[in-house]
Amino acid sequence: MNLSRRLDGRKVKSLIEMLSGYHRMRGSKDYSESMHSLMDYLIRTGFPKERFKVFEYPADGVTKTGNILSTLAWEPVFGELWLEEPERVFVTSTAVTKVSLVSGSGSSDGWELSPLAIYKGKGDYSGKAVLANDDPVKVFQNAVVEGGARCLVLCHMRKAFEEIGRSLNDLPHMTNSLTIPYDRESADLNTVAFSVTKEKFDILLNHAKSGNAAVGYRVETKMSQGSFEVLQIDATGFKEGPDVLITAHLCHPSPGADDNASGAALATEIARILNDEKFPYSVKIALVPEYLGSVPYALQLKEENRLPMYTINLDMVGADQDKTGSTFILSEVPPYLPQRWGRILELNIRRLLPSNSGYPLKRFGEIPFMAGSDHCAFTTLGIPSPFMGHLPDRFYHSDFDTPQMMDEAELEWVGLSALNTLDQLIKPDPDFLLGVKGKMIGELYRILKTIAGREGSDDLFDLLISNYEGEVLRRIFNDSDNLPSLSPLEPAFESSLGLEWIKTFPQNLKDELGIDFASIADFVVGGAAVVGGREAVELLASVHYRVGIEKVRVLTGWMIERGLLRS
Repeated sequence: MNLSRRLDGRKVKSLIEMLSGYHRMRGSKDYSESMHSLMDYLIRTGFPKERFKVFEYPADGVTKTGNILSTLAWEPVFGELWLEEPERVFVTSTAVTKVSLVSGSGSSDGWELSPLAIYKGKGDYSGKAVLANDDPVKVFQNAVVEGGARCLVLCHMRKAFEEIGRSLNDLPHMTNSLTIPYDRESADLNTVAFSVTKEKFDILLNHAKSGNAAVGYRVETKMSQGSFEVLQIDATGFKEGPDVLITAHLCHPSPGADDNASGAALATEIARILNDEKFPYSVKIALVPEYLGSVPYALQLKEENRLPMYTINLDMVGADQDKTGSTFILSEVPPYLPQRWGRILELNIRRLLPSNSGYPLKRFGEIPFMAGSDHCAFTTLGIPSPFMGHLPDRFYHSDFDTPQMMDEAELEWVGLSALNTLDQLIKPDPDFLLGVKGKMIGELYRILKTIAGREGSDDLFDLLISNYEGEVLRRIFNDSDNLPSLSPLEPAFESSLGLEWIKTFPQNLKDELGIDFASIADFVVGGAAVVGGREAVELLASVHYRVGIEKVRVLTGWMIERGLLRS
């Protein structure tokens, strides 16, 4: 069965163009309409209507699933911002860019005028518009919750990478997509919030320094209880055996081409190809609201004993590397989970890497398990879930993330890697799998050599031999004087920790540790569920991320103190 000949990057890009027109906020009308547009596309290609299923989860701002608090359903109607004093200057509006309104913004009472104050940390900002270039959640807490601000005017860039020209100074005309809290309690404050370019921020800052600047604004948004919709597509209709699941989040502000119209479009096209080819294995597609849909969906599958055998997560999969400065990355499956399908995917990516006369024409890198997307919802439930994406991206979370930044060849590279991996389910290639086995044995040897004789290694030995299919190494390491864990470790919540807890991690610990603490934290949560011993999980995290075990111990100790783990 030749699945690869059916994938056309031009078709995928056309779907990205269609999705980019929708402001796909979680729980919004545009999100739902974009989802139904993809369903309609598949139906018009002959896809059976009965193989769609929509799951709904509360968007009420109070429901907590595991460690993740629901938001309300939010969507913008209109917003505009002007400098009014000392002179009248247009700043931004949703007519210029949809991301000019910060996600979670409340509404104004018609046209409002507020004095403009510069953000200086905690203080009294009662009734003022606060101009800030700091993290929106921190500014919201200090200036609004504690300081009484009426409006926020923000200029902030997440994941700046000066090496690829991703900084506010490099991109002064780009508007970043930002979010403030909009759970029920936060939404009741009805804070108006704008995101502005660096160019406009500097204009406002110069006037605000005089002490007599004011801004005017008019904003209408809809904030209400609703639902987060997960679209499950039964791509093959095959009823026997375990499922394989391909996930992609459909949400994010317009245009959101790479993040993540690309993943949703590619997953949809994969569903069409599998149906057309009558692929004889159960493969499902899940298009989700990131975290707020994927976590309750994964937990529902677990409760119903329908978790997949493995998942492949598609998130930011279409970037033109030259235009965006990005690199195609594969996030590894943690060593405490079976490695076969992650390694098959990796080898397919490398085999399909575009080249000329043996010289690679594109960048690709494999990185340790990385948090931050929907594969985490399944990894932390014990399901191998490799993640394919492109990072860093010059235009990440901004109005410059347009379909013009997508590369049809890149979409084909990612899509063919996934399809060829699925093909190994029904048509295993012995020579190909020999290469996979060799990679697993080599990695297993490194891990066993590193952990030999250390606390927790005895808890890991048999598990690692099984996950890496490395029985051949058992005799070599049988007499390693391995030691058990001394303390139990278990997760306090099922599934991923999500992202909001990251805001509570102390800055002094971030500076002291200098590690990817968010990824290691989710790694530890999943490891605690599978392994159960603190020393074993800390040891494996140290080896996987190649960081000192003392740093991992500090992180797990903090997580235990904060109630994110139990020991």
